[in-house]
Amino acid sequence: MNNADYEVPQDLKFSTLDLTRLENLDFTLKLDKKYYENILEKPNKITSAVVSCSITVNQKDIFVNGSVSGGRELQCGRCLDFFKDEFKENFNEILSTKEEIIDIMNIVRETLALTDGIRFLCKETCKGLCDVCGVNKNKEKCDCVKENFSPFAALKKDKI
Repeated sequence: MNNADYEVPQDLKFSTLDLTRLENLDFTLKLDKKYYENILEKPNKITSAVVSCSITVNQKDIFVNGSVSGGRELQCGRCLDFFKDEFKENFNEILSTKEEIIDIMNIVRETLALTDGIRFLCKETCKGLCDVCGVNKNKEKCDCVKENFSPFAALKKDKI
């Protein structure tokens, strides 16, 4: 069996025996939506994913080096608008040849879960929302006057 004859399974579950016979396998595969649609939800929804992987086998170990890249729909942490962005995350694993089935999809799903961030911005210069009226300052200009509010202002009133 050689790389050209081997059909990469869509679910990325490989027979260890097949991989041992191949010794190495390089592939790129666009994932079906069903494999990633429930990993993250809005405001960080993955919209497409492609896996590129290199698998090398020796007598004891299976070395898996790869990356998952694609698109996602995010929500800006300042203006709350949704926008599209791309991502790419790498992964490396060493697995045992003693296992009958090697499930790389679990590695890919874990890697996709790591693309979730704390806060995303639609652009570095995002002006956000007005503190007073709530208008998106990237789209509209408002004439609100921002008051200097300090949570410690009440303490100044009670000075002795």
